[in-house]
Amino acid sequence: MKAKLIAPLVAALGFTAIPAMSATVEYVEVQSPPPALQVETVPAPMSGQVWIPGYYDYVDGQYVWKSGHFEPQREGYVYVAPRYEHGKYYVSRWDEDHTYKVKEKHGKIKVKEKDSD
Repeated sequence: MKAKLIAPLVAALGFTAIPAMSATVEYVEVQSPPPALQVETVPAPMSGQVWIPGYYDYVDGQYVWKSGHFEPQREGYVYVAPRYEHGKYYVSRWDEDHTYKVKEKHGKIKVKEKDSD
């Protein structure tokens, strides 16, 4: 009886941890910065898509070039490119977009640029 209750409980706890992990900034400690970025031709914009520029990813102890590509737009989020800073390589991610404040009142939508405090 106890074993039957533990598995669903473990699964439920695992699912509740997923949103918390998405807010975590992940990094890898590295010995050197990535090479200079490669030159890419950026294609024409596509509706509902965001261009992710090419970048060097750190895989198995070495930098590997990942070509630029389109990804579906994620409403309310902005793409943050990977970066190297003080011996740490921070991976790319999607963050909440805090640039604009959107309000809906009585069927009308107002978009206002947030103050940069």
